[in-house]
Amino acid sequence: ATSTKDPYFSASVLKERIERILRVQQIRRSTNATASASSNPNNDKSSFRIAICATIVDEFPHENLWKKWVEETGGEVTLVDGSNSTAAAAARTDGVKLSRDDDGDAGRKSNEKDVHAVESKTKLESDHNIMASAELYIHAKNPERVRSEWLRSKILPITHRPNWNDVRVVRAMLSLIEAALCDENTTHLLLCTESCIPVATLKEVARSILLDEVCYWEEDGQNRMEQKHGDQNGRHQLNWNRSYVDCYGRDSRRCTRFDEHNCWDILRDCIPGEAIYKALPGWCLLSRKHAQSILNLPSQQLKGMNLWPAFERVWAPEEVYFPTALSLCGHMEGKGEVLPRSLTHSKWDTRAADHKDRAHPFVYDGHFNDDLVARVRRDGCLFMRKMKQSLDVALWEQIVVQRRRGRQCDSERMTTTHQQESESRRRGGRDRESETHRYDRGGERNNNRSYHSSSSRYDSRRGNHYESRRYDDDQRQRYKRGGDQSQNGGSWKRQRWRR
Repeated sequence: ATSTKDPYFSASVLKERIERILRVQQIRRSTNATASASSNPNNDKSSFRIAICATIVDEFPHENLWKKWVEETGGEVTLVDGSNSTAAAAARTDGVKLSRDDDGDAGRKSNEKDVHAVESKTKLESDHNIMASAELYIHAKNPERVRSEWLRSKILPITHRPNWNDVRVVRAMLSLIEAALCDENTTHLLLCTESCIPVATLKEVARSILLDEVCYWEEDGQNRMEQKHGDQNGRHQLNWNRSYVDCYGRDSRRCTRFDEHNCWDILRDCIPGEAIYKALPGWCLLSRKHAQSILNLPSQQLKGMNLWPAFERVWAPEEVYFPTALSLCGHMEGKGEVLPRSLTHSKWDTRAADHKDRAHPFVYDGHFNDDLVARVRRDGCLFMRKMKQSLDVALWEQIVVQRRRGRQCDSERMTTTHQQESESRRRGGRDRESETHRYDRGGERNNNRSYHSSSSRYDSRRGNHYESRRYDDDQRQRYKRGGDQSQNGGSWKRQRWRR
């Protein structure tokens, strides 16, 4: 089979080359099985720079918010490397042991000085002072429609004109990665859209990414829960090569029949099933090391053949391309540098009746408040989507930067609620349900379609499972006998929906 967009692509040749890559990886794993883990490289870096790689159409509603985040929330950050700080505890233990064996006050004082000297030296070695900064890179589908001068300075000179659920989204993201890696100071890359916003400051983002710690919104919550995510001493190890991709394979419980039909079955002629992974959400954060490996994959391991044409018929190809590329590069196993969690909060309506509602995440417009930010950060996320409408920068700064609970967020939510109710009544009362009951405290939409929750037909995240509906045994038997429709008022199927 030859791709219509890449005449040099061949599915059979690609699969042959990928199978060779997997055999080489298996040989390397077997020979390095007893090798000790290497120390974290590049821990002597002095700057953290994250590239915000946004794929948009022609509007960027949170331009002022991102501009403030980039220019005002960065600065110097102090990181404590848990892998080095354990030496201080060892020195303290040795010093106490020596002081017990020593006789006399002079010996004790000498040992105490030695212990304090070792502790001070270890503390200096474990503490890293870095500068946190960020840069914005934008791929626009229609760059000619962008009016902002500041935004136009961030747009790539190339556009792939991607549509929704199009493989050209992958090509746009690859172009963004290539542009971001041209800056030698770039250490990490965030893939996002115009509806994404940060819910943590740039300093907090740098600390959370490098130390793999959860950035809690509540001060007391941070002190109480930090022990859970560190090592046995509550410390976090510094690593510049960590990537955050919440992905799963075909053998995972998260893999649905919809995934098998629209991802694995389509790619089986090009890529072996054990090498295919899917990320949900697909907007992940990559370290420079892993992003560079993805860019170099066609030239260094596939002998010049592009990988993206194999994903033309895949549903949501960006969700499958990047974790699969990381797998082909050998980063999904071994050192544990690709962590299976997402830093971007997204949640889908699993009980929506319309397929369009199931395919798109919740929209939090008009419901941004401190409770929502606290819950998102408690889940380990630093960014969130979707916020399609422009957000008040003062409100965002009050909650995210200043960490203050204000009445402004509550009053704004009530104002939006009353406006929506008035609009509903003006349309003729077609939607009399109160907006307060249609959204829970976290701002998530509740459609109250209970009949979807009892069905296994729907995916646990998007509601698009193809499994057949399960019925009770007595209903099956009644259906086989024909039932007494005159007594029951119709067939058993009709009775089920009336309930």
